[in-house]
Amino acid sequence: MRAGRLVSSHHDELTLEADAAEVGRASEWLEAMCRQRGAPQPVADRLALSLHEMLANVIAHGGTSARSSPIGIHLEVVRDKTGGEAGGEVRVTVSDGGIAFNPLMVAEIARPNSLAEAVPEGRGLTMIRRFSDWLDYRHEGGRNHLTFGARWIAKVKPPGTTHFHRSGERRVASHPVMQERRRGLRRGESFRWIALFADADPVELDAALADCELLMLSAGETLLRLGDLNQSVFILLSGKLTAYLSEAPDPDNGIEISASECFGELSAIDGKPISALVVAATDVRVLKLDKEVFWKRLIKLRGVAENMMITLSERMRRSNVKALAMQREQLELQHLRKELDVARQLQASMLPLQRPLFPGRTDIEVCGFMEPASKVGGDLFDAFFVDNRTLFVCVGDVSGHGIAAALFMVRVIGLLRILAMESTQPEKILETLNDRLCIGNDTNLFVTLFCGFLDTQSGHFVYSNAGHCPPLVCSERWAAPLPLPKGMLAGAASGRQYASLERHLAVGETLLCYTDGMSEAENPSGVQFSEQGCLTLLKHGAARALPELLDSMYEEVVIYTGSPHPADDCTMLAVRRLALNQ
Repeated sequence: MRAGRLVSSHHDELTLEADAAEVGRASEWLEAMCRQRGAPQPVADRLALSLHEMLANVIAHGGTSARSSPIGIHLEVVRDKTGGEAGGEVRVTVSDGGIAFNPLMVAEIARPNSLAEAVPEGRGLTMIRRFSDWLDYRHEGGRNHLTFGARWIAKVKPPGTTHFHRSGERRVASHPVMQERRRGLRRGESFRWIALFADADPVELDAALADCELLMLSAGETLLRLGDLNQSVFILLSGKLTAYLSEAPDPDNGIEISASECFGELSAIDGKPISALVVAATDVRVLKLDKEVFWKRLIKLRGVAENMMITLSERMRRSNVKALAMQREQLELQHLRKELDVARQLQASMLPLQRPLFPGRTDIEVCGFMEPASKVGGDLFDAFFVDNRTLFVCVGDVSGHGIAAALFMVRVIGLLRILAMESTQPEKILETLNDRLCIGNDTNLFVTLFCGFLDTQSGHFVYSNAGHCPPLVCSERWAAPLPLPKGMLAGAASGRQYASLERHLAVGETLLCYTDGMSEAENPSGVQFSEQGCLTLLKHGAARALPELLDSMYEEVVIYTGSPHPADDCTMLAVRRLALNQ
């Protein structure tokens, strides 16, 4: 800038966190300051793109120190007067606390000749080198300082004339249009690196693109919606776009759109609704081509039609691969569902589901119920006679759901059936069970468990507990929780000791053991059904036959939650002493 021509110099500062979400705000701030200080829009556009690339490099490659310290942006607009309009320059300095790194020492990446050679990401300064008039780097005070800028030349406008901008460099204000930001293309910006235009004549290409728009979208914004009508063809210039074949984005079934790839052309051809949802995965720049411009001007350029066919073929190939992968996943899912059905049948065959369990006995009535939250569950119950008058009962809840919990449940059931035949002391059974479950328990599963032995003739009941919720006891007049001895859940830590308690179960009394899937079931407001709710149902149904009692209790829980599918496994085991003359 020539001496003596300085009119004004303005300085502005911005500090922001090293977060990708702040990059867009920084670019918008720079553009606003440039407009406020009188810099032309093309200059603001060039520097906004340069700033975007610089901040992305700092956040992605500056290391922990860059992300833990704020980034400073210093903007200086200097103007001089040369005639009808003011010329000047804009200088931008970005300072960060990242690792010392001079990007000017990195060799400039050559512009790719084809899509296969294109590298969309890296630590280079491709955009800054292209759109800035100068670059400078220094490392001072433990911080990196990179300065870049752009000049504009004063234009003399003769008296009485009106100034027109060429369509390719017209000034278009940045304003939101359906979540998009639209800008006119900059003069001299070449798009021959795009595979579609690789063979086109540069002059003819620039002329055809003169009236096209550049869309700027932030990460998460939607470009095209499933079912909408479309009259344009789009080309991704930078960033990442993902297409989904459903109305809601599915991370597992997205189709990535590559840089320089065109899309939207099929709906623009046949006029049918858009068949995919297109969402910006990162901040993106998209070239929007009007339908008439694309099919009447661009498609006639040398090599464009052939390159279009190649692009469509590559996309169809990728789509076919994706479709085959989804088909394989669907077949695998169907196979898994069949296996889960078999697993559920096997699991059910291990539990005593006959109702009642011992129809030939007149001294005792026993009935069980289980409804898993998934195909297979982790709840368990069991009841069997170790001799003619001694009944062993247990109910448990394995941590988690699904196949892992079901396999652990099978292990618990198998061990209990062996241990109960070796000892009639429930606390010793739990101690041995706990130690054995801890062996090879790489999945860190555990089980809460209640178990005991009932003498069906005398009513003497001795029981122990490993972190399980207390069973309930009721008669026709009252219902109350059974007092429990303290005991740690089984399978978490070996060498634990357990205690036992005793109680007399009178004729006509019912013992109900259950899992927390019943008491902790929640209604739509998040209020649990609670132990008190189970007590109330048990007391009101004390005179019912046990199968009818258990079914009615579960139905009440379903009504309470408002959902036919339980959020947790629901299991119950009821034992009732009968009069000997029955």
